[in-house]
Amino acid sequence: MNGRPQTKDGGAVAEHGPADRGEPWHGLLTDAAAPDHIVQLYQDERFLSRAVCRFAAAALANGEGVILVPTVAHWNAFRPRLEAEGVDVDAAQACHQLTVVDADDLLPHFMREAMPDAPLFMGLASDVIARARGNGRSTKVRWWGEMVNVLWERGDAAASMRLEDLFDQLAHEHDLAIFCSFLMDNFSGDVHARMLPRLGQNHSHLIPVEDYARLERAVTAALRDTVGIVEAGVIENRLLGRDPGRFQMPRAQALLLALREAFPQVADAVLDRTRRTYAAPSDADAE
Repeated sequence: MNGRPQTKDGGAVAEHGPADRGEPWHGLLTDAAAPDHIVQLYQDERFLSRAVCRFAAAALANGEGVILVPTVAHWNAFRPRLEAEGVDVDAAQACHQLTVVDADDLLPHFMREAMPDAPLFMGLASDVIARARGNGRSTKVRWWGEMVNVLWERGDAAASMRLEDLFDQLAHEHDLAIFCSFLMDNFSGDVHARMLPRLGQNHSHLIPVEDYARLERAVTAALRDTVGIVEAGVIENRLLGRDPGRFQMPRAQALLLALREAFPQVADAVLDRTRRTYAAPSDADAE
């Protein structure tokens, strides 16, 4: 399908919904391009829906193919939001610009002995991508899915990360932009110590929270409260001068992860204070 998809009344799909304007992660998802591999951490279902629908609606507006692999419950939440943004979901599916695959149905087809089987996964995923491309109808294709999160929520962290490795390979081999979402607490010390370093091995960008400005304020206040204003400045200058590497993320999030590596004795205290400050309303939030 060439050009922008049409709404049910014949108009063009909106660039973005009014509620999404100005969000720091908005441009990342709108402009996602191969071989981006973006990961979102969420605990709020509305945040999940906003992000996924932004990623999908932007692709449809650009004439790109979109593959969504949600659970049934999440697709039932995404569909009305896409329609509210002006996407004619039925038309997009009918012309194969939008492909929706049930995550719970697809996952067992390539799992063997509780781990993803690489040849089976790559073969099945390649077939889905080929159908989305439709003999050149959509040369650019994006993929969002939550099979990795289904495994994560089952407690199968090793299988989840192995599948993420395969998705990263898929992004490069098939020239895809890939986006995934985890129901994961960004203010958990265990997540910071174990999961985020692992996610950094197979992702290009991290969306850790919904409000980056609030996170920046919370981390700044937490670090100052923990070590003092002068020492906080010294630590920030030292840690943020490092090479960020492939895993791109908000400045405040990078500081939290670098703090855990360099000063583990204070990292948990800063993270706990950050959690409480981020959760509390502030004067800036009311403006």
